[in-house]
Amino acid sequence: MTPKPEFGPDDFENPDAPEGERRLRSDHFEVRDLSYERSRMRQLIDLYKGAVFDPGWEKRDDLDPEDETTWQTERLETYIKERPRGKGYVADFVYNSKDLPVTVYGILINRGRGLEVTELELFRSSWGYFDGWSTFVDPDDSADVGETDEDDSPEPEQLITSDVLRRIPIGRIIAMSQQSLAQEEWRTDGIQVLMGRDRGPDELTHAETNALESAVLAANRTKRGRPPLPDETLAAVAHAYLEEAPAGVGLLKRLSQRFNRPEPTVRDWIATARREGFLTAAVPGKRGAAPGPRLTSATAATAVRPR
Repeated sequence: MTPKPEFGPDDFENPDAPEGERRLRSDHFEVRDLSYERSRMRQLIDLYKGAVFDPGWEKRDDLDPEDETTWQTERLETYIKERPRGKGYVADFVYNSKDLPVTVYGILINRGRGLEVTELELFRSSWGYFDGWSTFVDPDDSADVGETDEDDSPEPEQLITSDVLRRIPIGRIIAMSQQSLAQEEWRTDGIQVLMGRDRGPDELTHAETNALESAVLAANRTKRGRPPLPDETLAAVAHAYLEEAPAGVGLLKRLSQRFNRPEPTVRDWIATARREGFLTAAVPGKRGAAPGPRLTSATAATAVRPR
């Protein structure tokens, strides 16, 4: 078995503390990555530790469990670690898309110019590892190690090629991260806790609050580089939404065709229209929306189709 590692003063954040109270540095290899002796799933589970987590599930009005065309095709999980990974640290992320054969893991930082990706890792859904007895475990191999017939082994289904690398949507990942991290509902609603009691805003620790504040700051700096949507555009989006909503499933697709814009862009427009008061807020378990307080006859008269 692998011998127990021995640590020195440089390994700890507080080397002068009593032995049982010493904490390893947040950037220490034993804290950062346990994947070389454990499964990939263990590495992903470790992301939850000491982190505020956003699972990245879409809040959509046109989702139909029986219509595959309305299903979510990509998902970005964000993990805001209480203990920063290094200077400028903002969050970890895990991105999956039905169009990619690999999972994308990375780290976001802020050097004063908004969100940037400083580390990127691509991997299959599972991979081999060494167990406690130094035996290699291959999840893709049902036979015992050393007994496989090379001629009968299928080719790996998930490979990282130059084509896959070109398809990694870095810009999209940053945009999705910015949208997730900019949310500030935690200030009034607190946070949800996995397998535990949810906590209100007055129950957040100092480390959690600092991490969330840093994420909001980085996200808002990214947002300032984009001009806000004019009221006329938001009014046009709201009216189109209200006209198309009664037709039911496929709302987002129809609006995308109507405005000749990608569905993610139209989804962001709808969210902005809600936030700015041109549509009412979404109600859990219910579809559609009603005209918001700012969707008045004056805005209706000046509403134009977005270009």
